Amino acid sequence: MALTKKQKAILTTSALAAQVVVAPVILRDLQSRSDDELRGPRLLWRLWGSTNLLGAAAYWFVGRKPAKA
Repeated sequence: MALTKKQKAILTTSALAAQVVVAPVILRDLQSRSDDELRGPRLLWRLWGSTNLLGAAAYWFVGRKPAKA
């Protein structure tokens, strides 16, 4: 089933709105963490995590090391 133009516009707008909300949150979280709390280079997570939703999800699930108890 193909999407109509209106459905495509709603989907695109929703994804863009989500990215606008998520990108600053990731950048703020990256700023507050030390290098020891990240998996991989900080620059990678800044670029990838703030430019698309897949990168944002990867940062939250892969890029951050679990908190030490």
